[in-house]
Amino acid sequence: MDRKTQRELARLSQEAKRLWDEQRDVLAHAKTVARHASHSAGDIAKRDLIPRAHDTYRDTIEPALSRMPWRPVAPARQSSKPFVYVLMAIGAITMALVGYAAWQTLRADDDLWVEDED
Repeated sequence: MDRKTQRELARLSQEAKRLWDEQRDVLAHAKTVARHASHSAGDIAKRDLIPRAHDTYRDTIEPALSRMPWRPVAPARQSSKPFVYVLMAIGAITMALVGYAAWQTLRADDDLWVEDED
């Protein structure tokens, strides 16, 4: 390489390092802001939302539930029919095929890319 190209490469390298450092600083600041926002949201939820939800449950939902007639629910029967297992197997195979199709669609095909000739 000639001197001009080497100087340009060195300048670009320094610029890339400076940009990388700035991005790191920005991300650190964003992390701090997000942490502060999370703590503030938790404090607001504890102070305002949870008591309001508790009051709403106590004043509205609990009286409505106490007026409803409740009947005992019979326990569900165990099914040992083979048809149920066949349906479960078909569902599992279908999910595996959908996952495989998605993987084939989204994977990187390096062979499909044409390299630029410089």
